[in-house]
Amino acid sequence: MTDAIDFTKNAKLMKAPTGMYRHDGDRFPGLYLNVGKRRSTWYLKKRVGGKVKSIKIGAFPEMDATQASKQGDTKSQQARTCPNITTVRDGWEKHCDTSQAMGSMSDKHRADMTSKLERHAPEILKMHVADVTSASVQDVVNALAKEDMKATARHIRTALGSAFNYANVPNPVSGKKVRAPSSGETETKWTLACNAHDLDEDDWSPMWKAIMGMDNALRRTAWVVMLFTGIRAGNVRSLRWDQVDLQMQTIHLLKMKNKLARTLPICDTVVSALTAIRAGDFDFVFPAHSKTGHIDQLGVLNATVHGERVPILSQHDTRRHFMQAGAEAFLPDYVIHYLRGDVSGGKGNDMLMKYMKRMGNHRAPAEIEKVILQRIKVEPCFVIEGLT
Repeated sequence: MTDAIDFTKNAKLMKAPTGMYRHDGDRFPGLYLNVGKRRSTWYLKKRVGGKVKSIKIGAFPEMDATQASKQGDTKSQQARTCPNITTVRDGWEKHCDTSQAMGSMSDKHRADMTSKLERHAPEILKMHVADVTSASVQDVVNALAKEDMKATARHIRTALGSAFNYANVPNPVSGKKVRAPSSGETETKWTLACNAHDLDEDDWSPMWKAIMGMDNALRRTAWVVMLFTGIRAGNVRSLRWDQVDLQMQTIHLLKMKNKLARTLPICDTVVSALTAIRAGDFDFVFPAHSKTGHIDQLGVLNATVHGERVPILSQHDTRRHFMQAGAEAFLPDYVIHYLRGDVSGGKGNDMLMKYMKRMGNHRAPAEIEKVILQRIKVEPCFVIEGLT
């Protein structure tokens, strides 16, 4: 049985016994308040597609009757015009399906972005599209920025904005409603740490000690591969053993961020590191109990400097340190870019092939390896022992 009560009197609503209530009058048509023992919830009953549906609106007293009625109209309109999009996840899936149908999104990119949303914005994915606010999205972005995950913060902002492309509600992310960290290139964590604590920037041994100090051998090795190849972290983390030829000393990247495939020569340190963890029948080089089946994130490495824990190495920093080592080895920029898997490395392919053939395929990565080993102040045999 549904009783009538004045929805404009919050004091009466607070004291109402458990049960279902409608407004005593015609001001809030279809609006109901379900009063429970612990909480009260607004509902709107509307005819949608020839059927009467009960749409959950929100909680009382956080939302009064006027707010609930307005939100109810928004949700009922969404149900009429976009019946298959209720939650943010529905909107995201629609965006992905459409993008893939148009050929503008790969399976890998969809899986990667979906995984990021599930890790960093799970609650928003569950929310009704009409309930998401700019503030709730900004909270997620702020938390990522605070953890110095700036690129991920930008990805989350973009993905959530795309999830509203096919929802008939105002997009809480569009325009400048949600701010994300700038994508401008900044100093590496090591440079910042050296400037702040008067350290020798040419001495990379603290970075190496941070890598070798990790308990997990797979994660430790992933960092070694990133540092000595300059390959993007995503390509390293998702690497499969059938892409690795330890005898020929190569890694084949099937499809990189720039949509290129490339077989890259690798140095002895990388071969030794990968050989040390080669065991079992795993498909992935860096397997993990995750939805992707491999390590999803490696985070940022810290070191103790003057009694203080300081961030000194990020995943993206490894690409920049590799570039720096290549420059110190007097290698042409296009060679270093090629070895990192950059699209710019493909602009001088004819010249590059002649150069690599003249040098020997593995001489360029060996020259970069030599610089890095000098910087981290260890001998190759120590590298092998540290990984076993």
